[in-house]
Amino acid sequence: MMRKSDSVGGITVSDIQQLKDKLEQLEQRNRDLTLLLESALELKSGLTSMDHPFPISVIHSLVFALDSRDPYTSGHSSRVALYSLWIARELGISEEECKHFYRSALMHDIGKIGVPDRVLLKAESLNDEEFQSMISHTLIGARILSKVEPVERMIQATEVAKYHHEKMDGSGYPEGLRGESIPFYARIVAVADAFDAMTTDRPYSKGISCQEGVEEIVRCKGSHFDPVVVEAFKNVMQARNYLKGGEIDPPYIFE
Repeated sequence: MMRKSDSVGGITVSDIQQLKDKLEQLEQRNRDLTLLLESALELKSGLTSMDHPFPISVIHSLVFALDSRDPYTSGHSSRVALYSLWIARELGISEEECKHFYRSALMHDIGKIGVPDRVLLKAESLNDEEFQSMISHTLIGARILSKVEPVERMIQATEVAKYHHEKMDGSGYPEGLRGESIPFYARIVAVADAFDAMTTDRPYSKGISCQEGVEEIVRCKGSHFDPVVVEAFKNVMQARNYLKGGEIDPPYIFE
């Protein structure tokens, strides 16, 4: 058994471990950039006319403002929107509806703009007061998006922002909704959001692997997450090699 100080050809065990760590970091960065590219293509495609309910320039500005506040979760909104879109397609939702839903999912955390930095950027566990401030982002987001037109798009966007932390067993927030009383699109974003949170490195914890993240989502099927959404999510992750640790499929572009 080799010790850290042992070497072969001048290369120590410590050197090998550092190379492995660096390779892992590069692979993670490549995955993040690939997802960011696909997400950008999705945002750019589809309806872009001036009367679109979510003008692209506004979405870019809001998401950029949010990502700029917390560099450790930069790209989270784009990845969650993309995962949500994949699930929606797997569930057979029309492409036209998927385009609108993608934009709603992209702004699911927009209410965090209203959460103080001392809470949003805190690396340690939050106390009760800070936790209440953090979970208020769901209500703040709903208020921010409440003026969106037309009305049907406003309803979808506000429901996603407000209810994506609700759980099937009623243990979520902000209202403790249960089962199908949770708006359908919020149930989709709940799965995507949880998966990205678990598989992303934070200052206070290292993200788990994609395979472990999928397994955890499946484990919480029925208690936290909609079983139908979970099955669609699992199918998507399997098709895209997330369960094998393989390469991510190239970006899909709306036709």
